[in-house]
Amino acid sequence: MMKHTLLRAAAALTITSVFTACGDGASAPTDAGVSASVTAATTVDVATMSGDAAKEDVETFKANRGAFGIAQLADFERFARWEPCPYDATAKRFVCVSRSKGPFTNTRSYAYFDATGSAQTAYDANTTASANFRWSLSGDITKEKWSGSMNRERNITITGLAGSNNTITINGTGAAERQRTRFSKSSTTSTEVERAYDMSGSVTIKDVVTPAVRLPDSYPSSGTITRTHLVTRTDADGTKTTSRTSVVTFNGTQFVPLVVNGVEFTLDLSTGVVTKKTA
Repeated sequence: MMKHTLLRAAAALTITSVFTACGDGASAPTDAGVSASVTAATTVDVATMSGDAAKEDVETFKANRGAFGIAQLADFERFARWEPCPYDATAKRFVCVSRSKGPFTNTRSYAYFDATGSAQTAYDANTTASANFRWSLSGDITKEKWSGSMNRERNITITGLAGSNNTITINGTGAAERQRTRFSKSSTTSTEVERAYDMSGSVTIKDVVTPAVRLPDSYPSSGTITRTHLVTRTDADGTKTTSRTSVVTFNGTQFVPLVVNGVEFTLDLSTGVVTKKTA
């Protein structure tokens, strides 16, 4: 495999959501001024949001394969089928019009670069060394245990495209990630309180390795997606601020570990469902 320099790209990821879900009694260090059960519920709620976002990240990775002439193998939940976009000579990018699929609307642009970093006006399997993708996605989410509306942006760079490499590498960073979320009681008779959050933070997509664009699609074999969250929670007991860090680690399968402040979950990349691991 040829050696290549990983390129980094800045991204802004903005999510606005209204959720309904139920937390569990997971054990975790107690946040200052709140009970252990409230701390655990917050961790589960953050894991739920992080799992959905990571599943969408992987869907984005797969949708990007269309830029290299690869036929879409299956319909995506949130992205319409790939269509080529016109080249903007001023921006040195291919700039697309907004497209919708169900309740989701996305806009995107992309650019190809040779080994020297110079922009190209077309993809060339022999000379295109890297590509950059900018996405904006908005819409309404409806899940079994929660729902919401969101607006997310990504800026992702893929390297290792030139030559006969068997893998490509994906990197990206999010300078800002903001969410407004609300989780309801699990039942009308529950003693739980409703949980409302304002979240802000960042996301880093680091060294995510997937098969080369000319090979059959699959889940990433390695790499991580890390999200940091400053969480301001408002409920019947008042307003408290705490923090969480979530890390998804890819392993080449559909089911991957998701860890939030030391609490272990399993994420199903096909559905976005997060399950707390038991001893």
